[in-house]
Amino acid sequence: MKGERMIILRGLLPVFVSFIIYKRGKRARAADIVKDLQCLYGKPIPKSLVFTTLKRLIRYGVVEKETDGNRTFYILNEDGEVFLIRHIEILKNLNVVIQKVIKEMENNG
Repeated sequence: MKGERMIILRGLLPVFVSFIIYKRGKRARAADIVKDLQCLYGKPIPKSLVFTTLKRLIRYGVVEKETDGNRTFYILNEDGEVFLIRHIEILKNLNVVIQKVIKEMENNG
């Protein structure tokens, strides 16, 4: 199936991008976000996917865009921190389910 490797990643990108901005002091350039995402994922990530995610986070009201001369920064605001914390809790709970599914598939495979 075309693009199936990116399905789960696309759903998690808002959380990962928020995390990267948070980790960088709540302020990051798009190029740094792309680089950190690629390190986190271990594979190239299309820049267009990252920019689409950043636009979505701005629409959600959790990230703000700031231009400083020729450089653009993305800033995680207070709502963004809440968004990140809530989603980390969801990921913790999902991790338990994911591990069960993986174990079951390995035992029946």
